[in-house]
Amino acid sequence: MQNNKKIIAITGGIGAGKSSVLEIVKGLGYLVIESDQIVKNLYKKRRVLRKIKTILPGCVSGKVILKPNKKLIAERIFNSASDYEKLTGYLTPLVIKKIFSTAKNTKNKLIFVEVPLLFERSYQDLFDGVIVVKRELNARIESVIKRSNLTREQVLERIKAQVNYEEMSLENITCPA
Repeated sequence: MQNNKKIIAITGGIGAGKSSVLEIVKGLGYLVIESDQIVKNLYKKRRVLRKIKTILPGCVSGKVILKPNKKLIAERIFNSASDYEKLTGYLTPLVIKKIFSTAKNTKNKLIFVEVPLLFERSYQDLFDGVIVVKRELNARIESVIKRSNLTREQVLERIKAQVNYEEMSLENITCPA
């Protein structure tokens, strides 16, 4: 990152505890950029909803006022690798662009960013460092069931769509200095 800024990605599987780590980092006074919040804001933009309506027909209703059916979107993308790829392939670059524009426009020199699809989209080399949050699988599953009111099967579908951090060799990950 230019201007002597350091941007550190925080990633990990669903339910691993990324939000808890973000809260700790925020509590220490650092700037935190949350990808989930960026996505929520993108879902309010008409041009984004029009594109999602094209990518996932039937998942966005309306002609003038567009309304996403987030439950249906999740169902579609976690049951179809093709739909998952199409949606994340569209949204993730928009999120990354927003992350770096936010970082550029802040005076903060050390910035932490939640990036759930960091390795899935091969964005790790864009960051000055990576923190991988890991947690035992059953604790992750139970946490997501409680938090998101999903079934065990739905949580496992989401986990299958992500990098398996348990099998990933994190020692071989390098980031630019």
